[in-house]
Amino acid sequence: MNWNNHPTQFLLRLTHSVTIERSTSLICIPDRDTAECERTRLRAQHGTNLLRADIRKDRPGRSGSSRTYTLRYTIRETETRTLF
Repeated sequence: MNWNNHPTQFLLRLTHSVTIERSTSLICIPDRDTAECERTRLRAQHGTNLLRADIRKDRPGRSGSSRTYTLRYTIRETETRTLF
């Protein structure tokens, strides 16, 4: 059989995009200003993929008054996977 007379075939890769929303908490931030700086850093790092970033004051523990803060943020990550 003469293979030179057959048209060229191309194999296309099949891909699948997966979008995940991931929630993370930064805990025991010592003061509100530091928490605000962390939120600003996250906005610069993730841009529009940062869906939300909430700061809340932690409740006092058994040892007395707690003056720490928690920054909880949600980011969107998209990954493209090659199926075959």
